[in-house]
Amino acid sequence: MSKADAIMDKIQEAEVAPWSEEEKQWMGIALSGLTEDQRMKFMTNPLDVLLIIRGFASENDRKGATMAAAKKLADWRDKVGFYEYFNKRLASDEDFYKNWPERIYGTDQWGHFLQAVRCSQIDTDALLNIDGDQIEVLQGQKMKAYSLYKSDLSKQTGAQRYKHTLLVDLSGMSMGMLRGQKRALLKHIFDIGSTYYPETMWKIYLVNAPMVFRAIWTIIKPWLHPLTVNKIQIVGNNKEAIAAMAKDHIPLDAIPDWMGGNNKGRSTFEYVMGVIDQTQRGLRPPGGVQARAGSIRTKSPSRRGSQDNMVRIASAVGQNPMVVNPTMVPMVPMVPMMQGMQNMNLR
Repeated sequence: MSKADAIMDKIQEAEVAPWSEEEKQWMGIALSGLTEDQRMKFMTNPLDVLLIIRGFASENDRKGATMAAAKKLADWRDKVGFYEYFNKRLASDEDFYKNWPERIYGTDQWGHFLQAVRCSQIDTDALLNIDGDQIEVLQGQKMKAYSLYKSDLSKQTGAQRYKHTLLVDLSGMSMGMLRGQKRALLKHIFDIGSTYYPETMWKIYLVNAPMVFRAIWTIIKPWLHPLTVNKIQIVGNNKEAIAAMAKDHIPLDAIPDWMGGNNKGRSTFEYVMGVIDQTQRGLRPPGGVQARAGSIRTKSPSRRGSQDNMVRIASAVGQNPMVVNPTMVPMVPMVPMMQGMQNMNLR
């Protein structure tokens, strides 16, 4: 095994790893600054909490960064209607996905799917006709759809995967896409992924970079988190990209047909419409939440009930309930979190 392969293997093993003892303690810290309603919503999918804990584990002020990230994310979800994303179609959705089309392709050997976008197909002029707040809602919906797709893949394989690979075809990109309002639009879209969907990128390939890209990169790079920048590979043409992806264990059957692979891909918009249809027919929980239907309580239990639930959740994540630090675990209903973790019974 090469050194690069050994590193990738170690990273992917960390991804599938269950909650560590330390992470179980950090769960309470992450949720402690949220309102009870926000905590209840987070509890419907414990993986959301785990991503925050792991995504900010290397920060100097880990406690402050983790709590701030959880609160910022919870407030944003309330603002954009995150938990109702797939209950019905959203305003301007067809225009948004038409003018920023993306496709879902195959997976690498570990199960990370490939998301692809082609700059030549993006119409920033048309996107400017959509209200900025609605752009935020729609981009958030798209990112959540990718999270659901990864959850579906994880259930199929039995291995927890919350990261995926991004492929960007830079053909047709110009400085004109970064002038005036267009620059603000693109930064807004990038910020949504980096701020509200932490710990979700496995690798990023930038392909077919034009001569002007060096100047463009100096503008875009500061928008990205340093950890994200470290995952980026800038490669020349499609042939070089395929070779680079092969080294990263992405087979031709997973690579887009337009760059020489064998995969025709699936429209992200079609996938989103499918999720909405499944939700409306009762085949998915409302909003795409990864929990059993009816697992969220609508009434707050007594304090005694909260204490009992705290013991049950401690047991559910494998922690001795007799040594739980009550200052680190919020006194809130924990049954939904326990059920969610049971549903996350993956490697």
